[in-house]
Amino acid sequence: MKTTATTVIERVPLFGRMFSVDVSTGLEEINTWPALFIMASFVWLAAAGLMGLLMPATQIVEPGNSIFYMFLTAHGAAMALPFAFQLMAGISLHRAGGCLGRPVTGILPKLTFWCMNGGALVLTLAILDGLKISIVTMWPLPLVGANLGEWSNTAVVLGFTGIALVLIAAIVLYPINLLWLVFAGEKRQELLLAERSLKDPGMLGMTMASLVLLISGTPLLIVAVPVLLALYGILPIAAVTSVIRPVVFQYAFYIWAHNLMEAMALMAASAVYATLPLYLADGSRKLFSDRLANLGLWVILGTSITSFFHHFFTFIPNQPAILDYWGNIMSWGTGVGAAISIFTVLGTIWEHGLLAEPGVLIVLTGFALYILDGISAIMVSNVAWNYHLHGTMWVSGHSMTAILSIAVMWLGVLYHHYPVITGREIERNLGYWFVDLFVIGGFGTTLVMLAGGAAGMPRRFAAWSQGGWMPYGILLLIFGIILGLAFVLYAYGLMKSREAEPVRRGVFVPAVS
Repeated sequence: MKTTATTVIERVPLFGRMFSVDVSTGLEEINTWPALFIMASFVWLAAAGLMGLLMPATQIVEPGNSIFYMFLTAHGAAMALPFAFQLMAGISLHRAGGCLGRPVTGILPKLTFWCMNGGALVLTLAILDGLKISIVTMWPLPLVGANLGEWSNTAVVLGFTGIALVLIAAIVLYPINLLWLVFAGEKRQELLLAERSLKDPGMLGMTMASLVLLISGTPLLIVAVPVLLALYGILPIAAVTSVIRPVVFQYAFYIWAHNLMEAMALMAASAVYATLPLYLADGSRKLFSDRLANLGLWVILGTSITSFFHHFFTFIPNQPAILDYWGNIMSWGTGVGAAISIFTVLGTIWEHGLLAEPGVLIVLTGFALYILDGISAIMVSNVAWNYHLHGTMWVSGHSMTAILSIAVMWLGVLYHHYPVITGREIERNLGYWFVDLFVIGGFGTTLVMLAGGAAGMPRRFAAWSQGGWMPYGILLLIFGIILGLAFVLYAYGLMKSREAEPVRRGVFVPAVS
């Protein structure tokens, strides 16, 4: 039966062909909406990638041009939630549906999709109207920019409307949808592809992440709703004075924004734990230790919840020094959970061997980049080092790498889910090329941004040539082109996908040679 999601997929040029749903298996109820989420994420990836390349290109051709800030805002806005988060949402909902035998249908996936993409489109209109704010929204800078004539009040209202819709999708609708699949809903045997329970690290991590998104995002919604009502003139500004104080707004924002990254990390770790055993050389399909894997997840959860204080080291005296050092300690504590996870993954490969298929190699490549990002995060979470690195490209490199590495892990998992969703398999040789190019482009871009930050290169600065930072910009463009080529090859692999064997079309098993 044709659904709204099916109709949208069919009508989207190029991308619709990549993610046309297989109707021969009777699994449309777990395939169709996830396919639409994933397809939409690729559309936003194309936009984000283009903006990412235009940033250094603009600096080289015409340094100081304010259009750089438009590209910067558009790149961050598209990359974080419409691409990376939505890719995660689509694949994780598909995993939950297939592992629990519950359909991904109804009002929740519909509202999640339209709020996420409708909100992102409205925010795009605001950016085209001149809104140039950081992905880290600092209040009251949007209003200050409007008062100074940098952009219009209409752009501010449009921007915050789009952000509100995206937040509703990410904080409320998607987590509730996933939790509903885990704890409720109709279980149907014909939809059960690979049964899992909450004892399984792959399912536990997803559930943890959903709860983190819902709980940590609630304070931000409490603050954001009256702000939006005031922007629309429904409430007088005087009525929302308490929530628009910069300290209040920023704490609410970072409680969610920091834990968003941690929730996505928990979700990605759960995907690694679920996918890796399927590609073990001895066919055992077992992690080195489920208990150790779950312990790593619990340690990351426990330490990351309050590590967001490290974003406020420069807020003295608004933040007491004791919270600075608490944030420092908890940030370093997340490294303990990460170490347990790394040990579990390496121990699994050492004990059972690995089938070097493209999907699992992409997952592990993303995992390796996330380890590098974790190192950069722990360094900048140190109180003393933060004062030196806070306003530099080091922080931009850390933010970009977190999003990029998590997204790439999900792209690896997509190799595993793609045949079930579409009935086709991705071209393997192009998958290997993706790994090679991503290692050069992804790691190269990260290291250049970190090196630039360590040398003092400022972030959100439109005139690199003035400070002698242009060599870093040229390297960013070179590695960015290589990174973009990697994603183009991945997309081309989707276009060149061939019909999968019948066993691959309805069961979660890897394609191995």
